[in-house]
Amino acid sequence: MRYFVLVGAVIATVAAWTGYWFYAAGLVEADLARRAEQKGGPNSTGVQLVFESYEISGFPYRIQLTLNKPTIILHNETQEIRWQTDQIKAVGHPWQPRHVLFDLTGEHHLEADIDGQLRSLDLSSDAAQASVETEANGRLQRLSLDIKNILVRNQGLEALRGQRLQVHVRQTPGSANSLDLALSGHTLELLGEGLSELSFRQLPRNIKLLDLQSTVTELSESLPQWRRQGGTVEVRKLQLHSGEMEIAATGSLALDDQMRAIGALTAKIKGHDELLHMAVANGGMDEDQASVARAVLGLLAAAGGGILSVPVRLQDGLLYLGPAAVARLRPLTTPGPN
Repeated sequence: MRYFVLVGAVIATVAAWTGYWFYAAGLVEADLARRAEQKGGPNSTGVQLVFESYEISGFPYRIQLTLNKPTIILHNETQEIRWQTDQIKAVGHPWQPRHVLFDLTGEHHLEADIDGQLRSLDLSSDAAQASVETEANGRLQRLSLDIKNILVRNQGLEALRGQRLQVHVRQTPGSANSLDLALSGHTLELLGEGLSELSFRQLPRNIKLLDLQSTVTELSESLPQWRRQGGTVEVRKLQLHSGEMEIAATGSLALDDQMRAIGALTAKIKGHDELLHMAVANGGMDEDQASVARAVLGLLAAAGGGILSVPVRLQDGLLYLGPAAVARLRPLTTPGPN
C-alpha cells in the first residue's frame, strides 16, 4: 500500500512540475509575441523585437529561448538604436523567473542616429555571457556582462581589441534614479583608425589593466537631458595601467554646456611622461608646452618619491594635471535644446 502511495506521489509531483514548466514556457512565448507585435512610430517610446524564428526548450529544469536573426530596436521621440545579431540564447529557471542568463557569443551590429549622422559599431567575441536580474515591475536590478577576446569596429574600422572585458551594473541602493557601474578590462588595445573620430581617442593605446567603480546619478534618456538635470559620474575608483604608466584616481565628473567633460579628481600617477607624450601626439599640446609641463610635474613627482600626487581638473575644454594643461577635451555630442 505504501508503495502505491509513494508511486502516486511521485507521479503527481512529476505531473505538477510538467504542467508548471509548460505554463512558464507559455508565459515566455506570450511575452515574446507581445514584444514582437510592438511597432515603433514617430512619437513612440519603447522596445521593438523582430526575429526570423525562435525555439523554446530546456525541459524539465530550465527554460531556454533561442532567437534566430533577431533585431532589437530601442526608440524614443528623437532617437532610434538598432541591435542585430545572428542568434541570442536566453536561459531561465521556473523557480527564479526574474534572473535570466544570456549567451551573446558571436557578432553584433549596432546602429544609431547621432547628431544627424548614422553611426555603427560592430562587436565580435569568442565568448560573451550576460546575467540580468529584474524587479517585479520589470525594472533592471542588476546586469553583468563578461566578454572574452573582444573586437570592436567603429564605422567598419577596428577600434578596440581586448583579452577580457567585464561590465557590472546595478540599481544604486537607496536611490531610484542612479546606477552603480563597474568596468574591468584586461589587455586592451585601442586602435587608431577606428578611434580617429571619437572623443576618447587621447586615451593610451595599450592598456594592461582598467578598473573603474562609479555611480551615475540622475539617469536620463539622452546626454543633453542628463546634463540639464545635473547628472554626475561619481568615480569611487579608477585604476589604469598602460606601459610604464600607472594611474589611480577618485573624484566627480559631469558635462558643461558645450557637452565637454568637467570635474575634479585626485590622482596618483607613476610615469606621467607617457601622458605628456600622448598629449603631444594627439594634438593636445605642442612640444614647448610639454617641456614646461614636464619640468613642473617632474618637480612635483620628485617630491613624492617618483609618484605624482596631483589634483586633476577638467574645465573649459582643457584637462589639467596640477597647474599644467595637458589635453584638449572634445564635446561628446551636440548640446541640444535647453
